[in-house]
Amino acid sequence: MSTVEERLAVLEAKDEIRELTARYCFAVAEGQAEAIVELFAPDGVFLLKGRQWAGHDELRALYHAAAENVTPKPYIQNHVIEVSGEEATGRCGVEIRMVNKGEAYTVAGHYLDTYRRVDGHWRFLRRDFRPYHWVPLSRGWS
Repeated sequence: MSTVEERLAVLEAKDEIRELTARYCFAVAEGQAEAIVELFAPDGVFLLKGRQWAGHDELRALYHAAAENVTPKPYIQNHVIEVSGEEATGRCGVEIRMVNKGEAYTVAGHYLDTYRRVDGHWRFLRRDFRPYHWVPLSRGWS
């Protein structure tokens, strides 16, 4: 059995990681590409539909382009986190409402995340978005 201090450290880590994902959502919704990039470890990776962006330079290009073209509003739920020292893994559901070229879209899926503590703060090491659907709202998701 772990000590009270060890259990408290895990709870604090989980809380900071939940806040990390919340800060990610708010930065995405507000189109703050630089703030998003800072939430990743320097060697952090984002994966989506078979594509990968690795490191702050590639992530910066991705999020700046996205901020110019779409207006996503992500909502995270059902967050499960496993902490192991200075690294952790997590899975959380996400619903996204967005407008792309004047058309409303509905997106849902989940993130498979790996986190690392960098300079005392939790950061995304790997964020893998697995969509369930990504369709125009007029067409519906079913």
